[in-house]
Amino acid sequence: MTTDFSQFTRIPSLPTVAIEALKLFHDTNSSNEQLVSVIRKDPAMVGKLLKVANSSKYGTRGEVTDLGRAVMLMGRTAAAPLVLSFSLAKQSMENSDHLEHYRRFWLRSFVQATAAELLASQYGSPAFRGECYTTSILAGLGKLAILKAEPVKYLECLRRAKYEGIPLPRVEQETFGFNHSKLSSILLQQMGLPERCHAAIRGINDPNMTALKAGGEKHPLLEITRLADAVASLLCDETPAISLIHLEESLANFMLPKQLSVEEVVGGVQELLDATAQSFDISPDQLPSTSDLLQDALEEMSRLADLASQENSSQSIPIELLEENGRLKRRVAALLHVSRVDALTGICNRACLLQELSERAALHRVRGWSLGMAVIDIDHFKKINDKYGHQAGDQALKTVAETLRNTIRDSDIVGRYGGEEFVVLLEDSNSVGLAVVGERLRSKIQQSVCVFEGKTIPLTASVGLAEGNVIGPEQEFGEKLFAAADAAMYRAKHSGRNCFVVDSLVQEGDCLRTRERSRSKPEIVTI
Repeated sequence: MTTDFSQFTRIPSLPTVAIEALKLFHDTNSSNEQLVSVIRKDPAMVGKLLKVANSSKYGTRGEVTDLGRAVMLMGRTAAAPLVLSFSLAKQSMENSDHLEHYRRFWLRSFVQATAAELLASQYGSPAFRGECYTTSILAGLGKLAILKAEPVKYLECLRRAKYEGIPLPRVEQETFGFNHSKLSSILLQQMGLPERCHAAIRGINDPNMTALKAGGEKHPLLEITRLADAVASLLCDETPAISLIHLEESLANFMLPKQLSVEEVVGGVQELLDATAQSFDISPDQLPSTSDLLQDALEEMSRLADLASQENSSQSIPIELLEENGRLKRRVAALLHVSRVDALTGICNRACLLQELSERAALHRVRGWSLGMAVIDIDHFKKINDKYGHQAGDQALKTVAETLRNTIRDSDIVGRYGGEEFVVLLEDSNSVGLAVVGERLRSKIQQSVCVFEGKTIPLTASVGLAEGNVIGPEQEFGEKLFAAADAAMYRAKHSGRNCFVVDSLVQEGDCLRTRERSRSKPEIVTI
C-alpha cells in the first residue's frame, strides 16, 4: 500500500536562513562569503555565532566582532551546522500548544548531533564531522512534522512509548504506517540534502540497510548516525534497556578507528554537552548520569523478566528484551558495578558515595535515626609519592582502602572521595559512638602494613567525624554533614595528624559541638 505523505510535508520545519545555510553547506562550489550573506539576514543568529567564535573552544587572542572573520575562524563546515542548531533551539523555545514536546525534541536532537560529532572526530575530517552533526541534528524533523499534522494521534504514540516501554518508531509504524526517520528522510530530500544524508537517517530504523556507498566504497555516515541515535535514545528516551541493547550491538558491529565502550561514549558526550550547553539553551542537569542510566536499564530488565515469567504476558514485551534480557542484564550489572567502583582501590567511587548518602538520608529521615560520616585523609601522602614514587602511593591507597573495608561494620559503606581522601557512611550514629569509630579507624591504619618493592611504608591518617538527624532536603543535609566531617578532618591535621576529631551536627541553628581525641591519649568509650 502506498502511503500519502502530503499532509506531513506541507508545513516547513526550518526557517529560510537555516535552509539556505544547509544548501550552501552541501554545495562544494559555495564560498564563505555566500554563507555570511545568508546568516546576516538574521541578526540574532549573527550574535550567537559571534559568541561561539569568542568562546574558549576557538581560543582567539582578540575579540571577534566581524561575522566574516568568525565564519573563517570556525570554518564553513562548523558554521553552517551551528546555524541549524540555533534555528532549532529558537523554534523549540517559541510559544506552542506542545512546547514541552518541542523542547524535548530539541534536547534529543542536540544530544544526537553531539554524539555524532564525537564519533566522527575519529576520522580527522572537519567536513565529515560537520556532515555527521548536520545529519543527526535533522534526523528527528519527522517528529515535528507528525506532531504538527496529527497532534492527537502523535501524543497518544508518545504516551504509549513512555508508559508501555515500547520503542517510539515501532508505535509510529503501527499508527501511521511509517516512522519519523522515514518522514525526516523525505523532508530532507525535498530540502536538497545529498542522498547519503537522508539515506543514513532512513537507515536508523531500517535493519535491511547495511551500508552506504560513496564513490564505490563503504561510507561510515550510516553507522555513525545509528550510533548517535542509540546514544540519544539511552540519554533521552523512555526505554533504557532497549536503547542499551541497540548501542551495545551497534558498537560491536561497527569498527570505529578506535573502539569505544558504552561508558566511554556516553561519558564523552556528557562532557561535550557540559562544555557547550550554555550556548544552545540546554541544561545538562536534565540528563541522567551514566550510573543512573545503567540502574534504570537494569531495573527495566528485571521488571520485564518478571513479566515474561507470567502467563500470556510475553506478547506485550518487546522481542529484543525477550531474546537478550538474560545476557544484557548480566552485562548491565557489570557496567553498573564498574560505574560505581573506584578502579584503583575496588571500593565505592565518589558518585556511588553521593548516591548512597542521598538514599540513606531519605531512609534515616523516615526511621528517625541519625546518620554519621567519617572523612579520612592519609597523612603526608605527597611525601610518600615523592620519596617512594607514585606506584608506591597507589599501593598506600589500596592498603588504606582494604584496612577501612575490614574495619567498618557490614551496614556501613566506605568509598574513595578523591585523591587520598576516603569517606565512611555510618549507620545510626551518635557522638559517643563516633569517638570509638574514630579511634578504631585511626589505630587500624597506623597498624596496617604497606609494602612496596620490599620497603615498608609507614601510614597514618587524620580522621574527621560528624553525625546528625536528617532535617531538610537530603542533598542539603548531605552537604552539611560532609562539610562538618571534612572540617573536623582538617582540624585533626592541624592538631598534629594521626588523630581524630568528632563534630555533632546540632540542627537548631546548625551549630557544632566539637570534641577532640589525641593520638597519644585516646578516650575509650563503651557503646
